[in-house]
Amino acid sequence: MNRRDFLQYASLLPLAGMVPQGFAAGQRPEQIVLLVELKGGNDGLNTLIPFRDDHYHRARPGIRVKNAIPLKNDMAMNPYLKQLLPLWKEGHMAWIQGVGYANPSRSHFHSIDVWETASPRNNETRGWLTRVLPPRHNAVNGIVLGDNNLGPMGGENSAAVAMEDPKTFLRQTKYLNKQQYHVSNPSLAHMLNVQNHINTAAEQLVRSYNGRNSSVRFPNSRFGRKLAQVTKMIINGMDAPVYKVSLEGFDTHAGQIDQHNNLMNHLGGGLLAFSQAMKQARLWNNVLVVTYSEFGRRAKQNNSGGTDHGAAAAHFALGGRVRGGLYGKQPSLDPHDLHDGDIVHNVDFREVYATLAQRWWRRPNPWRNQHRPVLFV
Repeated sequence: MNRRDFLQYASLLPLAGMVPQGFAAGQRPEQIVLLVELKGGNDGLNTLIPFRDDHYHRARPGIRVKNAIPLKNDMAMNPYLKQLLPLWKEGHMAWIQGVGYANPSRSHFHSIDVWETASPRNNETRGWLTRVLPPRHNAVNGIVLGDNNLGPMGGENSAAVAMEDPKTFLRQTKYLNKQQYHVSNPSLAHMLNVQNHINTAAEQLVRSYNGRNSSVRFPNSRFGRKLAQVTKMIINGMDAPVYKVSLEGFDTHAGQIDQHNNLMNHLGGGLLAFSQAMKQARLWNNVLVVTYSEFGRRAKQNNSGGTDHGAAAAHFALGGRVRGGLYGKQPSLDPHDLHDGDIVHNVDFREVYATLAQRWWRRPNPWRNQHRPVLFV
C-alpha cells in the first residue's frame, strides 16, 4: 500500500464504520426498514394535530395549523402532508401518538443518543439495531445515506456502511489498492482487513446500484435524491435490511410556521414518490417506513413565533403491511397535565422498536421484559 493509497483509505474510515463483514452477493431481504430521521426535533403537535382541542388553540395562537386534514378521533394531519393522504385512506399509514421516554432530555445530542441506542441512561454504546439484527456472513446490515454517523446501526460490531451517496462512495473507493493483503502484524492486519471489506462493499454496490432506475419522478431536493438512491438500491436487489435517511431543519425556535410547512411538504412529497416506486416494483409489502426525531416541541409557542425543545411527539409508519390508524392516546394539553410545559409520553419509543424487531423481522425483542410491540404491523 503506497502513501497515497493509505491516505485515501484513511479518509474512508468514518464512511466504512469499521465494517466487519462487508457486502455480499445475496438476495434482497424480505423485510426492509427505511428509517427517516426528522433532524432537529419535529413539532409533533403541528404534524398530527388535535384540531378541536381548545388547549391547542390557546397555546398556539400564532402558529396553530389551519386547514388541517381530518383523519379520525378529532385528530388531523398537517395539510402540507396531503400527498400521504391516499396512503392513509388505503390503510397503509399508522400514526403512533405521544412517543417518548421518561425523564426526557432537551439536549439534541443527549436525546438523539438515547433514541439511537435505546438507552435513556446512556449506558449502551451500540445502536439499537445492532442488538436486534444478527451479524451476517459477507453481508451488510444497513446503509446510512447523507451522514457519516451510523446512529442506530453503530457499535463495535456494526455491519453497516455510512456514505454521502453511492456515487461518492464508489469514487473514493476506486483509489484503494485492490490487492488482498494478509500480514501477521495485528494492527496492520486490522487496517488491511477494513480495506478489504471496503473493497467488497464497493464491488457489491456497483452491481446493485448500477442497475435500472425507477420511472417514478422524485422531488429534486436533497431528501428526494436520497430516497431515489435508496429506491435504486432496493429495486436492484441490494442485500441490506435497513436504510436510513434524514430530513434536516426541524429545530424551529423562530418563524416556525412557514419553515415547518415547507419541511412537511418535502417529507410528504418524497415519501409519496418512494411509496409509488415500491408499488411499481411490487415491493410495497416488503418495506416499512418509520419516522423518528430526538424530541418533540413544547406545547406552548414562544415569543419568536416558534417552539422550544420539548419531549413526546407523534410519529408515523408507512407500508403495504401496515395496519393503518391511530395508535396510543393523544397526550393531554391541559396545562395541569403538562410536565414543565412538555407533553408527557404515553408510548415508550422502545415499544416502536419492539414492533420492528418482533413483528416485522420476527427477531427477539431486547426490551421484552418492559416494552411490548405496538401492533401497527
